[in-house]
Amino acid sequence: MDIVGLVKKSYADYGTMLWDSWYTMITEELQYTWTLTYGLVFGTLVIIVYWWRQSRKKRLEREALLLAQMESKRTFESPQRFRKRDRIMFYGRRIIRKVRSYSRPGKKRRPVMRFSKNLLESNEPPAEYLEVASDGNDRVPPDAMYMLQSIRIFGHFDTPVFLKLCKHTEVIDLMSGESLIKVGDPDDSMYIVQTGLVTVYLNNPDGSVIILKVVRPGEYVTSLLSFIDVLLGNTSQYKTITARATERSQVIRLPMSAFKQVFDEYPDLLVRVVQVIMVRLQRVTITALHNCLGLSTEHIQQCSSQRKKIQLKTEIKPLSPGHRRVPSDQVQSHSLVELRPDMLNDLSESPPGARPPFVPSEPIEHTILKTAVVDRLLQELGLNESERGTIEKNVLIKEVTQGTILIQQGVLEDVVLIFVISGGLWLAQIPQKEMKEFDKMPDNIEAHSITIHPGDLVGGLAVLTGESSLYTIKAKYNSRVALLNKEVVYGIMRRRPAVVLDIAKSVVKRLSPLVRQCDFALDWNFIESGRAVYRQAEDSDCTYIVLNGRLRSVVTHESSKKEIIGEFGKGDLVGIIEMIAEKPRTTTVMAVRDSELAKLPEGLFNAIKIKYPVVVTQLIRLLSHRFLGSVQSRPLSTSSALNSLPFETNQQSQHRYSTVAILPASDDVPLVAFVYELYHSLSAIGPTVRLNMDTVSAALGPKFADKSHEYRLTSWLSQQEDHHNITLLQCNNALDPWTQRCLRQADVILIVALGDGSPTIGKLEKEIDRLAIRTAKELVLLHSDSHEAHPTDTMSWLNMRSWVSRHHHIQCPNGMLSRRNPGKVFAYYTKQLSTEPYIHSDFSRLARWLTGNSVGVVLGGGGARGAAHVGMVKAILDAGIPIDMVGGVSIGAFMGALWCMEKNITTMTQKAREWCKKMANWGPQLLDLTYPITSMFKGRHFNQTIRSTFGDICIEDLWIPYFTLTTDISASCARVHTHGSTWRYVRSSMSLSGYMPPLCDPKDGHLLLDGGYVNNLPADVMRAQGATHIIAIDVGSQDDTDLTDYGDDLNGFWLLYKRWNPFTSPVKVPDLPDIQSRLAYVSCVRQLEVCIGAFYR
Repeated sequence: MDIVGLVKKSYADYGTMLWDSWYTMITEELQYTWTLTYGLVFGTLVIIVYWWRQSRKKRLEREALLLAQMESKRTFESPQRFRKRDRIMFYGRRIIRKVRSYSRPGKKRRPVMRFSKNLLESNEPPAEYLEVASDGNDRVPPDAMYMLQSIRIFGHFDTPVFLKLCKHTEVIDLMSGESLIKVGDPDDSMYIVQTGLVTVYLNNPDGSVIILKVVRPGEYVTSLLSFIDVLLGNTSQYKTITARATERSQVIRLPMSAFKQVFDEYPDLLVRVVQVIMVRLQRVTITALHNCLGLSTEHIQQCSSQRKKIQLKTEIKPLSPGHRRVPSDQVQSHSLVELRPDMLNDLSESPPGARPPFVPSEPIEHTILKTAVVDRLLQELGLNESERGTIEKNVLIKEVTQGTILIQQGVLEDVVLIFVISGGLWLAQIPQKEMKEFDKMPDNIEAHSITIHPGDLVGGLAVLTGESSLYTIKAKYNSRVALLNKEVVYGIMRRRPAVVLDIAKSVVKRLSPLVRQCDFALDWNFIESGRAVYRQAEDSDCTYIVLNGRLRSVVTHESSKKEIIGEFGKGDLVGIIEMIAEKPRTTTVMAVRDSELAKLPEGLFNAIKIKYPVVVTQLIRLLSHRFLGSVQSRPLSTSSALNSLPFETNQQSQHRYSTVAILPASDDVPLVAFVYELYHSLSAIGPTVRLNMDTVSAALGPKFADKSHEYRLTSWLSQQEDHHNITLLQCNNALDPWTQRCLRQADVILIVALGDGSPTIGKLEKEIDRLAIRTAKELVLLHSDSHEAHPTDTMSWLNMRSWVSRHHHIQCPNGMLSRRNPGKVFAYYTKQLSTEPYIHSDFSRLARWLTGNSVGVVLGGGGARGAAHVGMVKAILDAGIPIDMVGGVSIGAFMGALWCMEKNITTMTQKAREWCKKMANWGPQLLDLTYPITSMFKGRHFNQTIRSTFGDICIEDLWIPYFTLTTDISASCARVHTHGSTWRYVRSSMSLSGYMPPLCDPKDGHLLLDGGYVNNLPADVMRAQGATHIIAIDVGSQDDTDLTDYGDDLNGFWLLYKRWNPFTSPVKVPDLPDIQSRLAYVSCVRQLEVCIGAFYR
């Protein structure tokens, strides 16, 4: 024991020493063990990564091999993920990111940057789509070109006639300030400015002078009404018009007497020229005064109320051709009916309740009266006795009561020549908005009408032009009139062409001096496809009225990037705001197709405005409509939502078309049946005409496509546009003159193809870019009605046709694709056209799109409440409302895509129920949880549920046009998706922040989230897509606003105690999900209010 104690006493720290040794030994062993463990783990990771990369490489090689095998079997590439231009954008952005990461700037970087930026402009239309064609023809001398352009208003004279006219021309050299036209000079010549500038002035009675217009090289100074006077031998003088050279100028003078010699040799040309002048008067001068400036009958001068006597000649002598009109005092005659000169004055002053006299009290034999009327008509029309039998046989003497309408404004069938025997008529030009109330407005008719007295001949303007009347002619009193049908007049014109001058004189003598002044200033311009009406930064000294055709407005930014601002159709005013503001042109306006314009100079506008203040009111109304339309049709989102739209979308709000050319993509397309079906649907919307080569040949003759008949064909087609809402031009299967005319005349070209056929481009399609490069083109794919599955491979069709701006999927009725015999097709559709078209059919949807009457449905976001969208769609269909376009956000994107894919409410309901059941299954969702760095869920299960519903279908393959909206957090803007993978963009639009990770866009790698963050009800985007009538369905919740005021800080345990303790007063404090939901839609509250009050709702 002592030894042990001694040892312990000697080595008191022995245990400590042993402990230190043990600790040191254990530490060394563990360090070795951890080093070994780390090495093994690292080696394992290296092996796993190596194996994964090798496996991925082999898988990519197998996919590449499979793709190569598919390409060897097919002659074209059919990507299933996204379109060709999207691939270009993807790789272009990769290039630009690489370039930006290059730290040393230099000469090599700038070209690559420019190349990358050009590569990324795939959303822009082709360059030719926005560029103006080159002007002029260098092989034609300038003076001859100006002559051609000016004489073109006389109906495209043939070359021999043109050369005869050129022999009479005279070149005048003017110094600056030298007068070309003075007051008192004879108005018997046409002046064409070759070089320099000539200013036309209007001299007022008070001595003031107004600049009427500035005539530039290639333009002319003349009045076509004076042309009529010269042909009649009544040459007038300039009374208020003068013209001086602004700078040294050279002017070509063409005397109007030269046309008399031409007409003696070519009598048929007289009828054509006079008709062209009357058409110009009706469609240019009067249309500009009435529709654009608000004037009604100010252009017609009131004749004297002194009644003329209807006389019976006792001796009829042959009328000299040079002196057709014989004064009444030189003809031996006696009065058949003596009428008091002041009878009309007595009638006009009679009380409203008094009944005006009908005819004189003494009886008149019908034969004697008819003979007197025929004599007077022969005198008025300048006819000899050889035409007496024709007039007696066809003239109709009619007694009409007060208020009877003889000719209705705008009705072609009512056109007739009227001679007033007794009583009186009202000639009125009623504004379009008051047309329906014309019968109910006897008190206000005085403001729009003048009185036609006995002995007057009216209706000649509509008879000469062959168009509907611009006026309504109504009986002012109980009257007796003589009616001569227009077909009878046309027969007389064919036998005696000179009769057109007498009818034209009856029209011209009623025109006021205002029309003469306008005729000097107004120009009638023909603009070929691709030519510029005016260019950006030019002086704005005039405005243009589109008579027919289509114009496109393009702005060029400082970066040389061009952007489409809009398009203009028939009846639109172009450049009016810039002219009034006296600012340079802000855009370049070009002709999309051959167009006809009326040019209204600023000087003429100011002169009319001073004399008729009502023009200012009309102008304010037009500009207000223009401003409100531009503001309300502009997307309401403040973000750059439309920057990601394809180039055609920015112009869809003005897509109403007048002429539609229908072109077959191949010979096996049932084009005749397609045109009949589309015509059937369009006829239910408004007047529609269907034209093919046979119908035009029957109307104009088999040689209608010859150069000599070009003006006649152009005028006839323009008349068809005026008389119908839409004109269908059926092309042939070959590129013949008729097909070329259809392509030049069309506002839009429909390329019709079979959906199950090969998407290769046919020979006829290849010629479209050459003939109609600036015309909008849309692809129509036909599918059998028994085709239950959705369309496929639409991308291949679109990728091979970069010029197509839109596509339509059409399910054809039973038998349409198999019915080939023309006789059977005609017999079938003859019966079919008498029935009402099915409003929900695809042809009706296409018809509404072409006429600008599409119905769009917008489905808003709202989480689980979005299931109500199914019921709303069913309610819309039950109400008989068609659905032509669909757009959605969040849950609305899902439901909208489901309807566009199925087009069947039963199948839509079933698939929506199945998806909701999958989302209610908590097991897979729990497995989808992840560490919440970016989101709570991985998104894999959510992706599987959506993909299993839609499959790999693309937006282009949906039956109905569709778009969805997402929030691009990479670019901080909204994105509108109209093509690409359906399930991906539906999933992106449903990705709430914090719950689901953002989806990477396969096009550019941008991160996309729920579109409800920027626009939860995109009715404005639907408007930009082209829908006219929009039904917006909002399923968002009404959040509580009476929340508890808990002070400056909040204790979560206190809040938990309040919620779980039933004996305390409840508090209303939003939780984290509620705050997240409120933040998601707080930016859309104001936009929702604007959508509710929008004009298109």
